Amino acid sequence: MNASPAAAPTLLDGTTGARAVRTPWLLLTLVGMGGLFSGITGPLLSAFVPPLVREVLGDRRTEIGIVMSIDNVLLLLLVPLAGALSDRASRHSRLPLIVGGYLLAAVGMAVMPWAGAAGLAGLVTALIILHTGTNLSRAPFQALLADAVPSRFRSLAAGSATFQMCVGAIAFLMLGQLFGMRPAFLAAAGTVLVVTLALAAGLRSRSGAATPTEEPSLRSLLGVLRAAFTGAVPGLRAVFVASLLLQLTFQTFTTWYALHGTERFRVGPEAIVAGMIAWAVGGVIGALPAGAIGVRIGRRRTMLLGFALMAGVLFALDRVSSLTMMAPMLALASACWTLPMTNAYPLFVEPIPRQHRGVLAALYLLSMALGGAVGDPLNGRLFDLFDGYRPMFLMMSAYTVLALVAVLLIPQGAGEADTGPDRG
Repeated sequence: MNASPAAAPTLLDGTTGARAVRTPWLLLTLVGMGGLFSGITGPLLSAFVPPLVREVLGDRRTEIGIVMSIDNVLLLLLVPLAGALSDRASRHSRLPLIVGGYLLAAVGMAVMPWAGAAGLAGLVTALIILHTGTNLSRAPFQALLADAVPSRFRSLAAGSATFQMCVGAIAFLMLGQLFGMRPAFLAAAGTVLVVTLALAAGLRSRSGAATPTEEPSLRSLLGVLRAAFTGAVPGLRAVFVASLLLQLTFQTFTTWYALHGTERFRVGPEAIVAGMIAWAVGGVIGALPAGAIGVRIGRRRTMLLGFALMAGVLFALDRVSSLTMMAPMLALASACWTLPMTNAYPLFVEPIPRQHRGVLAALYLLSMALGGAVGDPLNGRLFDLFDGYRPMFLMMSAYTVLALVAVLLIPQGAGEADTGPDRG
């Protein structure tokens, strides 16, 4: 089967016609706000919550680690549960779970800067509220992206989400640096409320099923999961592996780049921040073109192109001799990263029927979380073996090559636009 979209386009109302439909930019902007939500909350939490926890607990590192693990525990518990619950609600709407999650997250963001004043109990309560909100909404929103956006435009929708995520990360990290933690968290809480209202109003008419669907049962869900893992759905296992490796590559950079840079170039941590910003800028530059390329040449081909280019740029980064050259090369690597990032989920979700998208979206998210969870201890062990952080970019390049091999195992045509059960 050809990887390009079908010749007879499917219109937004589900009918077919000879003329191509207009790109629904307003819808893509609305759906992309799920990425903006992640860009608002994630970087601020990474930058400011660890110091807050240390202020309450002192230098008791084990206890700090336990408190910081609340997010991972709630992710493992809530993401699959929320995905399954959203499947049972899919005939009506997944929006209540998403709106409820975002409202909880807004409350958590608003109270977080003052939570430490109530001691450990107050801090833990604020973290539970916040991470419950973020994890409750993850799988339902991923499923809603596929429900609301016609198949051919899902790569652009994922590109919109990645673009807004990177813009949000840059804006709110800069806000935190300029005005401090409390104004940044309050502004983030207010922005999350605006995002929630926009999604509730803009996606309400698109969040329910257009036609009656089978009521998901435990037996049917287990059947879908079995089909996914046994290979009955072509390419699904390979997408899981590629997504895991993609996240492993990204996690390697975010966790270890500061240590790699300070050791390699003999500079202080403040000089390394430019590389982090460069990666985010590369994501902003590459996200929307990556989605457009996926629409144009197909999702699998775009992922292969991205992984191949990314492997080459990462290998070149290992040879860069100055910190000045590092920033533009990192931006280029990030722009290449957006090619598989924006096309992996649309390819994965294409063959999944609406009534099972929540639980399969949860598995997709968990596969990426596993990449992050495996990455830190695995990379730490490798750095111990190499007695330093110097090989970091070579390791990232190797992970990318393995991801490219995984994508090559996806049959041509599998997961491409307008091949799924709800074409259009």
